[in-house]
Amino acid sequence: MSDLHVVGVHGIRQRDTNSLKLAEDWNLALAEGISLHCGPTSSTPSVITPYYGDVFPKGRFQLGDEDPSEELAETDEEQLELLAQALEAHTPPVPGERPAAGTLGAPPPVSPRITAALARIDRRCGPGVGKALLSRVSEVYGYFSAKTKYDGMAETVRDRVREAVERSGATLIIAHSLGSVIVYDMFRRGRFPSGADGGVSMLITCGSPLAWLPLRRELGVRASDELQLPSGVRWLNVFDPNDPVTAGVGLAAIAPGVTDVAVDNQDDPHAAGRYLEQQPVAAAVHSHMTRGPVLPKS
Repeated sequence: MSDLHVVGVHGIRQRDTNSLKLAEDWNLALAEGISLHCGPTSSTPSVITPYYGDVFPKGRFQLGDEDPSEELAETDEEQLELLAQALEAHTPPVPGERPAAGTLGAPPPVSPRITAALARIDRRCGPGVGKALLSRVSEVYGYFSAKTKYDGMAETVRDRVREAVERSGATLIIAHSLGSVIVYDMFRRGRFPSGADGGVSMLITCGSPLAWLPLRRELGVRASDELQLPSGVRWLNVFDPNDPVTAGVGLAAIAPGVTDVAVDNQDDPHAAGRYLEQQPVAAAVHSHMTRGPVLPKS
């Protein structure tokens, strides 16, 4: 272990864990990646993982739900609209396509747009992927809802992340899935000291859904806006083209300052541990530890 601390910001489906277990898993995966790709004697940082899975209210689309379809009937129109837009952004409608029935279970469907979107995603990515993606998108929406409907909950999430960064003195953040949305939101709000001030100087995002326009809109980013981090903060984005949460694309098209690197997580394309073990992540962390942030070639 080195004296460098890394803050890892977890993603969705983490209600049944805790900070200690997450830290154990992330430290092990990152250490294995650095040992494999940078040498078995290479130093590894200590990963601190602030936990927020307990913050959002228990109820529909809660973190950890396996099947959100039964909850659609109780979902308000605003959330249904965002879910439909997000799924359609992932796999756009085909002109003249026939409506699909039964994707959510027993007809009639609560939302024909969502039903059709799930069917398209299943055709493109495989059976069951649409429903799994709906669960993940709905949990990302939980963060946005918490900013307005659940007083103080999103702020609690941001406070936990900020406290971990400040307490550890971390200059590197690794953010997975929803964690990348939260961290980008915090950078926009000026909640991190920048690298120029001796603070965070590098961000690694893994399995990020930031490419989805409906989610960027929820962050207050217009369609014509580019995603930007403060000057002095390097940004590496690692994605698996088979990861449905990324829609199979990186972020370079909307974030000119990012370095995109595609990886192959094999049979578990969205898993945080698989991303942490990949060569681009290991190399970037090792370089940050030894020579400052040097990004791999895309």
